[in-house]
Amino acid sequence: MKKTALIISLILLAFSAGAQDLDFITQLPDEFKDIDTVPRPQQYKSIHMLGVQYTFNISGVRANPSVNQKNIFTAKNFSVLYTYYHALWDEMFNFGFEAGAKFGEEGYASPLYEYGEKCKIVEVPVLSQFKIDFSRLRILANIGPYVGYRLTTDKPEGFDKYDQRFDYGLIGGVGLGIVFKPFEIHIEGNYKWAFASMYHTNKYSDQYWMFAYPSNIMISVGLFYHLW
Repeated sequence: MKKTALIISLILLAFSAGAQDLDFITQLPDEFKDIDTVPRPQQYKSIHMLGVQYTFNISGVRANPSVNQKNIFTAKNFSVLYTYYHALWDEMFNFGFEAGAKFGEEGYASPLYEYGEKCKIVEVPVLSQFKIDFSRLRILANIGPYVGYRLTTDKPEGFDKYDQRFDYGLIGGVGLGIVFKPFEIHIEGNYKWAFASMYHTNKYSDQYWMFAYPSNIMISVGLFYHLW
C-alpha cells in the first residue's frame, strides 16, 4: 500500500513540474508573431507608357555579290509604342519592355539599272529596354527582335514571285530619356539587322545566287505619356 501511494505521489509531482515548464514556455514573448502579417512596403512602382516616335533612316543592304549598292535616306517613319518598366524582385528598377507598330520606308540605291528600290514597310518590334535613372534622365539600351512586311515597292513592275516580302531580324541601340511627368522624351540611335534577304537567291540568275539583307541606322525621337 505504501509503495502504491509513493508511486502515485511521484507521478503527481512529475506532472506538476511538467505543467510548470509548459507555463514558463507559454509566457515567453513571441518575437515572430507578426513576421507573416506585416507586408513589406513596395519599394518601386511599375511604369506604363504609351507614345509616338519619329525615325530618320539611313537605309541600305548587305549584298553578295556586290551591286555597288548605296545607302538612301528615308524620313517617313512613324511608330506607336507601349513601354513597361518594372523592378526585378522589387530590388532592381532597371528593366523594361517595349512593343508597338511601325510604318515606314527602307531600301537602297544602285547605279545598275535592274537594282535599287524603296519599299514601304510595316513592322512590329518587341524589345527589352534596360535603363539607368539619374534624377530626370534615363540612360537606355535596347535589344530585341522584330518582324516586318513590305507593302509596296517603287519599282515600275512592282513585286514579283522572286521578291521576299516578309522580313525579320534584330534591333539594338542606346538612347537618352528626359522625364517631366507625366511625359517623357526619348532620343535614340538604333541599328536594325535583317536576317531575311529581300530576294530569293535565284531572282536574277540560276547560276549566280544573290543575297540582299536590309540594314538600317535609325535615329529616333519619341514622346511618351505615363498611363499609370
